[in-house]
Parts: sequence; structure tokens; C-alpha cells
Amino acid sequence: MEIRILIFSSIIFLFISCSDSTNTDNALTSDNIKIQNKVFNIKGEGVPIRTGPGNEFEKLINKKATEALGKAEYCTVDYSVKVGILEKKDDWAKIKIVDPEWLSESHIGWIPANIIMSQEEVNKESSMGELNQNDYEIIKTSHNSTVQNFHVLLKQKAFDKEYVYQFIKEFRKEHCTMNCNVLVYDTKAILPLIDIYPLEKKDYIKMADHLVSFSSSDATEIRDWYPYQDFKYRDYGGKNWKKNL
Repeated sequence: MEIRILIFSSIIFLFISCSDSTNTDNALTSDNIKIQNKVFNIKGEGVPIRTGPGNEFEKLINKKATEALGKAEYCTVDYSVKVGILEKKDDWAKIKIVDPEWLSESHIGWIPANIIMSQEEVNKESSMGELNQNDYEIIKTSHNSTVQNFHVLLKQKAFDKEYVYQFIKEFRKEHCTMNCNVLVYDTKAILPLIDIYPLEKKDYIKMADHLVSFSSSDATEIRDWYPYQDFKYRDYGGKNWKKNL
């Protein structure tokens, strides 16, 4: 499991690291000075940063990922980052990522303004409250001296990304007392596969179909949705694609 966590972290680092010298103009107009010190959350996943205020403008190239993979990859924003607003034009906002700080010099460009969360939306998102113990079950733990590992069954039959992500956030508050990995499943049938690594073929497909989300100790804000549903899942013949739901 620790090996897989490192792999996930490396992939995350690769795909959000990029640079483009054409988008480093941070000048603010007088109308925008009042918002330069505010920090905003993002609602969305894989939203491309563009070079201008509109879909007709090019997406900002993720140079590191493009060079590594040999095909065009693009800079994006998602739930895991926080942004500052540099400028607004119509329904678009020019932003720079301020958290994580190491992206602040490269991730500068335009995104739809409606994916920037207002303070009211942030407050609503963080108001889930205490978890109902009837809604989930801790089906396995594997703690050690440096990290806690919780494998959690969601008992609800219907849930969406927002519910799961808020569930994990609240679960961390109630159960994690140190560095903590939280893995969320939708069936107990997955239990015999939890300690098997690497998984192959049918076992890999089964895990991919039922591991709903993974939240690692070193990237708690990353929102990972059906993490095993990847190129390997497709190569093995997996068909129950949920990743984009």
C-alpha cells in the first residue's frame, strides 16, 4: 500500500507541474487590487487553464508531463488547489495558484469564473457535521508507527463525489490522530483483496470497480475518484467506467 501511495503522489506531482513563460503578467488593475489578497477554492476537476478569457483560447501546456509522456498534456485546476484572482473579464477570471505555493509562478491563466467557490459555498461544503455511524463501517485498519490506514465501507447505495469527499474530510476529523490514509469502498466483498499487491486481471477489475476514493496522508486535499480505473483497468477489459461520473 505504501508503494502505491508513493506512485499516486508521483503521478499527481507530474500532472500538476508545468510552466509557461507567456502567462507571467501579474499586473492588476485598480478595480482588482481589492481582491488580490483573497484566496479561493475551486469546484471542479481537471479544468484547463487557458491563455485568455474564453474557450477559444489555447489551453496552457503542461510541459513536464508532455515531455514525459510524449503527448500533449495541459495545466489544470481542481479541488486540491487554492487560487488568487488577478483579473476578471465577463464570465472568466485570470488566476494564479497560491496553494501549493510551488505552482504560483507557473499556473497563471484564465478559467471560468463559475468554478471559483464563494465563501458561502466554502462554508456550506464544510458544514457536513458529525458522521452517522449507520452510514459507514470501518472494515479494516492497518496502522503502524508513522501512519494510520483506514479501510471504510460506505453503506449508502447512492452517493456522489461531493458526498464522498466531505465524508472523508469529516472522517479524518473524527478518527485520524496522526498521518492517515483513508480508502473508501462500496462493498465488503473487496475485503479479501485489500492486502494483495500487485492485483492482476479479475482482482484488479474488482478493486477498480469498488474502491470509490483514496485519500493519502501526504495529499489530504487531493480528491481521487475510482483510482484503479486507469489504462490498466481498460487493458484488463474493465467496462464499468465510473471515473467521470
